[in-house]
Amino acid sequence: MLERLREKMREQEIETLCITDKFNFRYIFGVEISGYAFVTQENVEMVLPRFYRYEDILEYSPVFAFSKKDYEQAFEKLGYRKVCAEDASGLKDHFEVEETSLLTEMRKSKTEQELENLREAAKITDEAIQDLRPELVGMTEFEAVNSLQRFYSQRGFQESFLTDGGQSLVQRNCLRPHRPPEDKVIQSDDLVIVDTGARVNGYCGDITRTFCRDPSEEQIELFEAVRSIQEELIEMIEPGLSISEWKKKEFELVEEKGYSVEENVLYFGHGIGLDVHEPPTLSHESDEKFREGMVVTVEPGLHVEGLGGVRIEDMVCIGEKNTEVLSSSPREL
Repeated sequence: MLERLREKMREQEIETLCITDKFNFRYIFGVEISGYAFVTQENVEMVLPRFYRYEDILEYSPVFAFSKKDYEQAFEKLGYRKVCAEDASGLKDHFEVEETSLLTEMRKSKTEQELENLREAAKITDEAIQDLRPELVGMTEFEAVNSLQRFYSQRGFQESFLTDGGQSLVQRNCLRPHRPPEDKVIQSDDLVIVDTGARVNGYCGDITRTFCRDPSEEQIELFEAVRSIQEELIEMIEPGLSISEWKKKEFELVEEKGYSVEENVLYFGHGIGLDVHEPPTLSHESDEKFREGMVVTVEPGLHVEGLGGVRIEDMVCIGEKNTEVLSSSPREL
């Protein structure tokens, strides 16, 4: 990945790139740490907190800093006048900084190795959901979340939501998408949203299913509306399609099904990779188009007061000729 980065730097005439974000460190160097890595065509020079002294990154002979003075002295010895960076904080007092989105743009289109990691993350997540599903009724939300956590840990995986300070979600009759779990027992007539993900070699899974053991006609109708909307949205995706036009179609489908965008739509999908929520941003204000290699979550949801919520979320890779849905657990109520 380092050579790929240097090739992109040559194309954009970037002499020195400073990496500071922990996920960008992981992307280029394979280790998730925070600090400063200065990349040129010839060298990689790192200034890292002493906290990382024993990380397996010593091939780059990093300088370890402990105090503000340590950082100042290390930056001075580097001798760089101008650097490019995605985040200029911590650098402007020491360098002439030009902001760049180079790494963000690189990470939007996944390599085949990245896709393999994402496929495996989706596979493990599918298995976790299927393992939990038969046990939901009679559990509390807390117990269900703990069951997912045990499933991952017993198989040697992390939860993907830990990357942004979250955790797997199990929510009954949910009208607030990301509320904490409650100590209330799940009943057979509850709509239960299970939103979870495994992390494989740093890459995140994120899949949502909604279940109800004894649904009413109204709950079935809500579920079928969400499933139909998701199917149409996935079928639409192709390279070159405007993201804002795609999001506009989602709202049109919601209204066609007889629901209100203002009252019943609470949440959007997102890009996914090393972080569970990363670019591309899937919004009506986006000026981007889908392109080959992007991996996004397609997760329409409808939340109806007095009834609860339904969300169905799958990880989707945009290919040159077709769309690959990475997740495969049944989309059944």
